[in-house]
Amino acid sequence: MAVGVDVGGSSIKCALVDLRTGAFASPRVSVPTPAQDSTETLLTALQTVVTNVPGRHAVGLAFPSVIRNGTVRTAANLNKAWIGKSLAVLATDRLQRPVIAINDADAAGLAELRYGAARDVPGTVLLLTLGTGIGSALFVDGKLVPNTEFGHLQVAGREAELRASGRAKVDQNMSWDSWSEQLNLVLKEMHALLWPDLIVLCGGITEEPEKFLDKLRCEARLCVGTLRSEAGIVGAALATTLV
Repeated sequence: MAVGVDVGGSSIKCALVDLRTGAFASPRVSVPTPAQDSTETLLTALQTVVTNVPGRHAVGLAFPSVIRNGTVRTAANLNKAWIGKSLAVLATDRLQRPVIAINDADAAGLAELRYGAARDVPGTVLLLTLGTGIGSALFVDGKLVPNTEFGHLQVAGREAELRASGRAKVDQNMSWDSWSEQLNLVLKEMHALLWPDLIVLCGGITEEPEKFLDKLRCEARLCVGTLRSEAGIVGAALATTLV
């Protein structure tokens, strides 16, 4: 068992995870993300969700940032004060239990690789999380290439996540057809660069695949993740076993 925490641009989600199966072993707890507030305020929010999960298990923390050796290196959708902060150390001190920090999309990718849509898939697998931004996780023959940031890739003069993230759809009031066209542009560009064998789509917007999946066009095999919006929590918990 381990606790998985997924810090998104809009909410922090947390649950106890059975690592044998990838299933939740407790109810999911969620609070709003104080994304632009102080680091102290966000740590308090983390403490709030984790204290609602039974036991004293290790914590995996999926964070929307490049994470190197537990330290935050980017903050596209968070307070820039996080850059250079040792998230793993700060969270360990606050929660008084072991904490492993990992990029949020990498966490989702680990979950889909172990338990979901990418399980036993050889070759190159690209996972995209479509939420506040676009996160990415890249695997080659089952090995993670950490901290890819393909959501910031320029696609026809605009960042990919400004075209096709879940937030972009809402903020720009796009229809499913219009949003799917934008996502197709992003998929085409990423395929041209990476030539993946499989692309897995995750994030809250994938809870309604019937509204967009048949509109997508890509040379790679394309599917929606098995764990969908739960992938970040499950992968964060799994990351506690990988160090």
